[in-house]
Amino acid sequence: MKPELVRDADRANGWWLLVENSEQSFVDTADAAHLEFEYVQMIAYVLETLLPAGQLLDAVHLGGGLLTIPRWIALRYPGSRQLVAERSGTIARMAASLGDVPGVEVRVQDALAVIDEVATGSADVVVCDVYDGPETVTSLFTLPVMSAVRDRLRADGLYVCNLSDASPFALSQVVVATIRAVFREVVLLAEPPVLRGRRSGNLVVVGTDRTMPVARLTRRASAGPVRARVLAGERLAEFVGTALPAGEDGDLPESGESRRRLAW
Repeated sequence: MKPELVRDADRANGWWLLVENSEQSFVDTADAAHLEFEYVQMIAYVLETLLPAGQLLDAVHLGGGLLTIPRWIALRYPGSRQLVAERSGTIARMAASLGDVPGVEVRVQDALAVIDEVATGSADVVVCDVYDGPETVTSLFTLPVMSAVRDRLRADGLYVCNLSDASPFALSQVVVATIRAVFREVVLLAEPPVLRGRRSGNLVVVGTDRTMPVARLTRRASAGPVRARVLAGERLAEFVGTALPAGEDGDLPESGESRRRLAW
């Protein structure tokens, strides 16, 4: 099914991107600070906790949608340079129709190809949010790809990825194990009902070689409009369990959300 750009019923400048009737992206063109999706708010918690407002960033986005996060970064970190990989030319044109974003370059390319083109040690942030309709694209979570992403980051850079999953979290466990194999410090953010297995949802995983301010991030995540838990250290190790990093074949487990969707 072709992507659809649909005007929001409540916000005059709000737009939805639908792919296979799945809500993929939302943007308010008059208010870049408005973040509709819970996981996008969690990504914002991470960035605003670890990166001072006004800092000039070099950001790479694997997956673009309607450029919600690039718009937010352009607002909070004006003057930043951002490169967006969006495989769908149709979606890229839809995003462009909603107005230019200062400092943002969109390339209609596969995310892996764009990773190859980014210079070593040149990025402050890499955000991975790549979907094929409602399904998470898992080919970006193998150990070789994760290592390549780490090489593109500066010494204190951040890797942030969004996953859709549900209990028993087989996919997320492998992805977190892979990120932990590459980065010195890793945390996971998710809403409590998702972690308790009551429903499917999004998990945001962050990898970095800097010292992670876990206590400060925990306070921010628990006090925002979306209440999220932060797993780090022993709690994150318990979450991962015996899962091993993903090898080169990219044969990752199916997400719990996919299984639930098929069951419906």
